[in-house]
Amino acid sequence: MSKLKPTAILLSALLAVLLLAACSGPLGPQSSGIAAPSFWNRLTGKAGATDPNAPLIVTPEAEVDHAWWTRFGDPTLDALVAEALANNKTLLIAKARVEEARAGRSAARSRLFPQVNGVAAAQRGNQGFATNNQTVWIAGADVEASWEIDLFGRNRARTAEAAALLESSEAGSQAVRVGLLAEVARNYFDLRNYERQLQLTRRNLKTQQKTLELVKAQVQGAMASDFDVQRAAAQVSATEALIPSLETAYDAAMNRLNVLMGSPPGTRDALLATARELKPLDHRILLAAPAKVLAARPDIRAAERRFAAAISARSAARAELFPDISLTALFGVQTATPFGSTPWGIGVNLVQPLLNFGRIEAQIDAADAQQKQAFLGYQQTVLEALENMENALSGYLHETARNAALTTGVGQNRRAADLAMQQYINGYTGLLDVLVAVRNLLDSEAALAASDAGLRNDLVNIYAAAGGGWRE
Repeated sequence: MSKLKPTAILLSALLAVLLLAACSGPLGPQSSGIAAPSFWNRLTGKAGATDPNAPLIVTPEAEVDHAWWTRFGDPTLDALVAEALANNKTLLIAKARVEEARAGRSAARSRLFPQVNGVAAAQRGNQGFATNNQTVWIAGADVEASWEIDLFGRNRARTAEAAALLESSEAGSQAVRVGLLAEVARNYFDLRNYERQLQLTRRNLKTQQKTLELVKAQVQGAMASDFDVQRAAAQVSATEALIPSLETAYDAAMNRLNVLMGSPPGTRDALLATARELKPLDHRILLAAPAKVLAARPDIRAAERRFAAAISARSAARAELFPDISLTALFGVQTATPFGSTPWGIGVNLVQPLLNFGRIEAQIDAADAQQKQAFLGYQQTVLEALENMENALSGYLHETARNAALTTGVGQNRRAADLAMQQYINGYTGLLDVLVAVRNLLDSEAALAASDAGLRNDLVNIYAAAGGGWRE
């Protein structure tokens, strides 16, 4: 019976550690200390919060849209998003980081369980008096086990830290996905903007070239001077000078989209080469309330999990002050000519830090500072999330008003240009009026095209600021 007591004690200790390990896990959600506002500040006092005809409508029922790019009704954009999600290298790197964090959690969790090793050895030799001055074979095999009894929670805290870091990494990967979707959409709308700008510029260039030919004909008929010819030619040259810079910007957007799709520049140009008119926007956008937006943003979840990991790291650092208790066990067989044996044993080891010249206290102080940094970083992420949405709302609302004014201005400038040309042909006005009217028309059309793309980019910014798209 006396031989059974150490074994019973060992089994009881092992069972206790198993129960403790089963209870280990990451901390639950941590508060940032910053309350979510009940409304969006930029919509307060403006049409948009409750007006059913406003461009932005906030309702308690509205959820964050995780497939927002489909709202634009553009098959090319849908194809770009699908390829980017499958092949983008930055997103794949983020997913690999998740796998690394998952392995780190497994490694930390393994410390909660026994470490068992098999050891085998064989040798032939003369051990002097130990072998009666004879040459003999000595062989043996052992199974050695050790188990740290985590009475003070150090390993459980490290496991909780690793689990929280894994969740932070997963949220970080989702944040990369949100950013990727927004970047693809913005670059696509920029591409269409440059495409539209080139079309307008080339069309207006043809009109100006016709005007120049008309002026040259009038010079031959003594109805215009060479000064008019030079002035008309100067405007043609100025318009021609716009084309190379627009083509450069167009190529850059094209190249960027290729890279976002995980392909070398030029590889997927065929997908983008066909010019497309941007479809009219749905000017009644349902917007989630602030609390739902903050809950949906993966960067906030990542920051919160980093804070939780820092709390667990601090607990692990404090646990270093307490003893390290471990159980050991050995069982094996040995043979040596002409004898054999079966060695075994169990034991308990205890290591208590006594004198380390402040090393553990310094580690605790560092963990305290890291926890403070993580908490402040969490708060800053929440504040920046609110700022991002407020900026996106402001940009969209003001660009909507600007776009309406530009649309009216284009119609007015087009009419003015037609009237100026008719009056010039009939001799009622000078060439300068025609050139000014044509230039105003080009500028207003270019501004409207840029506004159309900008309006869509502002809407993309709203969807991204809401954290839309992280859910696969």
